[in-house]
Amino acid sequence: MRKILAVVSTAVALSASTLVVAPGAQAAEVSLRSYSGSAEKDGRIHVLYEHWERDSLPSDVTVRIRAKGGDAVLATLGLNDAGSCPTAYDCLDQQFWTDPVELPAMGVYTIDLVVKAGTAGELVDRDNGELNYGLAPQVTATADRTTVSYDHRVVTVNGTLVAQDPNTHEVKPFAGATIRSRHLLRDPKLNAVDKAGRFSLPFEFSGYETDKTQISVWFQQSGAEFPVSVHRQPLKLAVDTPTGSVTAPLGSDVPLRGKVTRTADDGTEKPAGGVGLLIGDQYGPSTKEDGTFAGTFTATGNGGKRVALGKEPWFTGGSPYDIQLKTAATSTFSAVEAAVDKYRKVTFSGTLGVTSGSYPAGTTGQVSIDHSTDGMNWSSVGRFTAAYGTPFHQTAPVKGVAESYWRLRHLAAPGVESRVHRLGRVYTEIRKDSVAPEGITQGTRLTAKGTLMQKSGTTWKAYPGRKVRVYFKATTPGATWKELGTATTLTNGTFSKQFTVARNGTWRMRHIDTVKTHYASNGREIPVTLRVR
Repeated sequence: MRKILAVVSTAVALSASTLVVAPGAQAAEVSLRSYSGSAEKDGRIHVLYEHWERDSLPSDVTVRIRAKGGDAVLATLGLNDAGSCPTAYDCLDQQFWTDPVELPAMGVYTIDLVVKAGTAGELVDRDNGELNYGLAPQVTATADRTTVSYDHRVVTVNGTLVAQDPNTHEVKPFAGATIRSRHLLRDPKLNAVDKAGRFSLPFEFSGYETDKTQISVWFQQSGAEFPVSVHRQPLKLAVDTPTGSVTAPLGSDVPLRGKVTRTADDGTEKPAGGVGLLIGDQYGPSTKEDGTFAGTFTATGNGGKRVALGKEPWFTGGSPYDIQLKTAATSTFSAVEAAVDKYRKVTFSGTLGVTSGSYPAGTTGQVSIDHSTDGMNWSSVGRFTAAYGTPFHQTAPVKGVAESYWRLRHLAAPGVESRVHRLGRVYTEIRKDSVAPEGITQGTRLTAKGTLMQKSGTTWKAYPGRKVRVYFKATTPGATWKELGTATTLTNGTFSKQFTVARNGTWRMRHIDTVKTHYASNGREIPVTLRVR
């Protein structure tokens, strides 16, 4: 409902809202700033109007009542004392009553406001407010619980709304009326009761509420309030690894594992999922659904390392766990090899270990892959996690280039680096690749040709005596590349090969039979469409 008027028996408190003219196909359809709603006075139902128009007077306003969803006007009323304001400004924020409304049946109706009715300048604001045509409404409600917790986060309020029929004074369900409810400081929610006047409203809590909060449900002057308390379940932290004290290489990541449990509402101990941990002053892992956690902490130096539980909305407590840490600068790389293949993929293999001493099983280190064009100025192009004592095989996230320098570096242990590797191959490139002639028919022969070049310093020269493979992929769905044949480059780097064309498709030439000093290369994808005979 876009406009709300609070209803009382003798006075009505209203809050202002700015509503503007709504553009539409009919110029007379507007959205007024003024409010309307129903109010009970002297045992009768009236329309109560609050004026916020600066371009009209209350005396210009007529009230029309319609059944919801219908167009027939059931009642038309004027405003009492509407001529008491000499100017529109004098009338702002003033309230005006109509005469008692007489309708055939108890229920909820809609209110239209009409300005200057019957004139050429008539304006109509349809569905400006609701008329609750029922006397002495009464809300009766109960809540299914008064305490919320991690196990029970929803409070459901069930109730009924009844009122007296203004015509017969019979008490009956106030079907279709709108119950309002509020949880915390949020705006009221609007909930329509069913045909029997019943309502069932769930209120979900997050656990961040204060220990005492309140749910309210009401209709006009009748309502109910339910105080709700938040029960916070005690937590228990258990660390399985490491226990007590630990020795680890400086800069290594020591494995941390354990479990967090909670004391449930029924007094049993259950897993606590989604609980965050703090390791020192850093955020650690969160627990899984079964309450377990697995993470690491960096061995930055000798001393204590505290594992604690983060502040969680539904829980409390959980004593921290202290670990005594002893470190030594013993990390080292061993047997590190690096290579670049013909497709420019750079790989490293080797082992991260220690020169002396020990470390907990599962200890890891963060390793940077560094690249340099001159062997002096380095930049990190990627990183990976290496387990101490376990051989690694890692691919760099960037492609290799011509002659350049590569190394591995321990990110948290200053000075721990692998030896430098100089990697690179000679670039090759297929140029002037084509298939000819164009516009041929099925069964006709065409020639795939081009030139294979190799880079020499800053220039390119012919690359003779090398194999070039010719591939074809048909245009049919699901087709794959198939090798049709090979050609060998001449002294000037050129190559050619004839084929009989069987269907439409795409051609491509590739130099992949390289020696260890050269990179592979691919030619263009060249589509060929056959001419229909």
